[in-house]
Amino acid sequence: MITLTTAQRGDGWHWITVDGDLHQDSAAQLQRRLDELVGHGHNRVVLDLKPTAKLDFDALVALVLARGRLKNDGGELLLRCPSTDVSRLLELTGLTDLLDVLDDCAAS
Repeated sequence: MITLTTAQRGDGWHWITVDGDLHQDSAAQLQRRLDELVGHGHNRVVLDLKPTAKLDFDALVALVLARGRLKNDGGELLLRCPSTDVSRLLELTGLTDLLDVLDDCAAS
């Protein structure tokens, strides 16, 4: 189980903070939240992964699908502060060129 906290920033970006490991079930929960945002016309999303230690293949698929849907709607998906393990997985799968990372971990 993960905890998803969503906040809209003054610059029009919606931030989703993911607290917990992303795996098959929780990736589906995240996908539903992203679908809700897109359904309401919110297509600029920062996914704050700072509290997320791990993610699996299903979570990667959910991120790639979400990115595609947001891009198709003229939006963008940024990943914020992935852990070392998550960053390594993105590199190993070749997704660092597809999923943009916002590396401002010192800022809140």
